[in-house]
Amino acid sequence: MYGLINGPWSGIPNLLLTAGFGLITIIVGAVLADRMGKKYAPFIMVGLMAGLQIMVSFTSAKNCTLTVGGQEFFIIAGSLMYPILACGEDYINEFYGREIAKSSVTCQFIVRALSTLYLVWLIYLPCPAADVENYVMFEKLMGVVPRVTIASITATYIGGLLNVHIFAKIKNKTGRGKLWLRTFVSTAVGLVVNAIIFTLLAFAGTKPLAVMAQMVFISVVVRLATGVLELIFLYFMTFLRKTGVILKDAAPITIIPSVLDDKEVKA
Repeated sequence: MYGLINGPWSGIPNLLLTAGFGLITIIVGAVLADRMGKKYAPFIMVGLMAGLQIMVSFTSAKNCTLTVGGQEFFIIAGSLMYPILACGEDYINEFYGREIAKSSVTCQFIVRALSTLYLVWLIYLPCPAADVENYVMFEKLMGVVPRVTIASITATYIGGLLNVHIFAKIKNKTGRGKLWLRTFVSTAVGLVVNAIIFTLLAFAGTKPLAVMAQMVFISVVVRLATGVLELIFLYFMTFLRKTGVILKDAAPITIIPSVLDDKEVKA
């Protein structure tokens, strides 16, 4: 087995560290977006989420093994990105509202789909005759399996929209209180639906039903386990808001299409 951390219980620290690095990325991105973007911070966060979504394309070719108690569990590295994406969506939903969170999910869908198509084109660009080895290596590293990719993009989009909708629905009922409830319920439902849709679209007819059920179970358990870290993250960001570290000068964001004519520009 290859990896920095190995052993009969290596799956636990590997999972926690992966989730931890993801949360640090979201925290640093959120603070920098607020400090540098001010009232336009939500747009920077949407861009950050789109960038993380592209990483799913690159990491979906990476197979991972999480070892717990000597038992090895297979999971695709890209799947470990989904809890982080859900965390970012919940942050945007909590601090900037449902509509911007929905826009973030839509942006991720568009960016992921178009970047995947462009990646396919780049993979099959001709290479120098003397460097065929590099071509083959890059093709294997970045190879895109159409069915798996379509399944991943579809599952992420539907699961993301569901997460945003449920989070906002519960918040409308409870107000700012019970952050833990809307976070856990929306994340759990969104990620479970994501896992089921992805597994069915990607592997139905190619793997036994028992194997697919195990894949869904493992994926859901891994994602829900990282949900505890998401709660810690959101409460920490709420603390930063209360202490004035972020959203200190928050103001409503109004989007006005640019319809200025030449005379107004000169004026």
